[in-house]
Amino acid sequence: MPIRIGLLLVIVAPSVLADTLRCSGGVVDTDDLKYTVRAKCGEPASLERYSAPEFGAAYWWERRKSELDPADIGIREVWVYDFGPNKLGARLTFINGQLTQIETLGYGR
Repeated sequence: MPIRIGLLLVIVAPSVLADTLRCSGGVVDTDDLKYTVRAKCGEPASLERYSAPEFGAAYWWERRKSELDPADIGIREVWVYDFGPNKLGARLTFINGQLTQIETLGYGR
């Protein structure tokens, strides 16, 4: 019975948040900087970059008449690593160059 429950969890939750990621060059942790992650894990399979406010639309609606504080704007990058068919992939989210989230994906190609 425990095997069935574990299998069900894998099917229902295809991605899982993690605090670390093991790469060929070492382990990366949340709060690491982009250059550290690139040095340990290499180039990502894909990279998306966004420049957007860190707050929701309601926040900006309330502040629409006030001056924009540059600290309220963030650069968000999402890197996806595909480590091949025998290893789990990963989606890493950076805000202003710092790793904030590591998400474990399914097996790669």
